[in-house]
Amino acid sequence: MNSRYRVLLALACVAGAMSAGPALAYFDHYLGGTIVGTLTPAQVTALTDVFRRTLEQGTDGARVPFRLPPDARERLVEGSFTPLRSRHDRGDRCRQLRSEFRRAGETEAWTGWYCKEKGGDWKSRKLPK
Repeated sequence: MNSRYRVLLALACVAGAMSAGPALAYFDHYLGGTIVGTLTPAQVTALTDVFRRTLEQGTDGARVPFRLPPDARERLVEGSFTPLRSRHDRGDRCRQLRSEFRRAGETEAWTGWYCKEKGGDWKSRKLPK
């Protein structure tokens, strides 16, 4: 799975771990109609940096705004990440993150848990209550 899809899945998946095959195809189709799913490679690169920095360094409750470079149609994407709370699961540091996106009058928001796994990557995870 390439890094673009990992970022998109990490940002959009709020429902637990999934197998790569059918889930990737489903979410590729599903995300195609969303702001997150239509980001350019340059926008994904910029967003990935803010996403990781927010998870690593953001304070719970503190909104971290971002502005991505315009796409080919000169549409800017703005939004924010807000860490809501932090905890540990299976020995991994986890953060609940709210993501908000705005582009050309459209808005969308996602909330999910992301855990930093042993290799250092933040991955979406469904946590027990």
